[in-house]
Amino acid sequence: MRGGQRVDTVTAVKPRSVARRVLAGAALVVLTASACTTHAGSAAQVGDETIKTSTLRDVVDRGLAASRSAGATGQADDRTAQAVAPIERGELQRRALTTLVQLNLLEREAHSLGVTVTDQDLDAYYQAYGLLQFGSVAAFEQRAAQSGIARQDLRAAARSNVLELAITDRLTPDVIASEKQARDVYDKIVKQVGKIPLSFAQAQPYLVRWLAEEQRNPVLHTKLREVADREPVSINPRFGSWDSAQLAVVAADVSVATTPAPEPPLGSGISIGQ
Repeated sequence: MRGGQRVDTVTAVKPRSVARRVLAGAALVVLTASACTTHAGSAAQVGDETIKTSTLRDVVDRGLAASRSAGATGQADDRTAQAVAPIERGELQRRALTTLVQLNLLEREAHSLGVTVTDQDLDAYYQAYGLLQFGSVAAFEQRAAQSGIARQDLRAAARSNVLELAITDRLTPDVIASEKQARDVYDKIVKQVGKIPLSFAQAQPYLVRWLAEEQRNPVLHTKLREVADREPVSINPRFGSWDSAQLAVVAADVSVATTPAPEPPLGSGISIGQ
């Protein structure tokens, strides 16, 4: 769910995700019932649920610390290493809050459709994403840290992406790439990074969906806007304003931030296009 910088190593289709942004772990989704929109103690409200300012602050603090540490250690994998500009707190706040709101919308739609995500689903996606996009899970985690996402928060990123895939499967069940397209991409990745601990059979379910994102994502985005219309999104002006077209928190005149919400933070790593 789309607020960060990207890094490309091969020109190709990138598996963008409407909710792939700064994510926080279990603590990120600390929501409490509330019927008012005064924003007292809250960063945002989605319908009758509140996203606490303290939750947002904790995520941003962890992200900034992770980014500083990653920049200081310089341990980025050669395939994803690049000069990473310092992250500004206001930018990271908007990305994190965007993710919190979008994750809430995804959870609502998943509940409506009867979609569930298991720990096994999350583990499998986390590994596949790291290997197919960055060549290793370690490189994925390092790139995320550079972009302001602490390692402990990445599991929620996986949850958002798995929910997206599952929801979009319900909305567009027949829209996927071919096995041949997926095989070509898998072979390209292996040729580039060497043998990976993920068979083609394990990679195929993700590749056929990522490669069809241009057709799949607009349907998902439309559905999430419908959810946001039913469950109005209200952002504390201190952090920006809600852009319903982008499904993102953007800078506002009254915001402490001064720039629009950036691109998704995780980058595409090893591109998977054909």
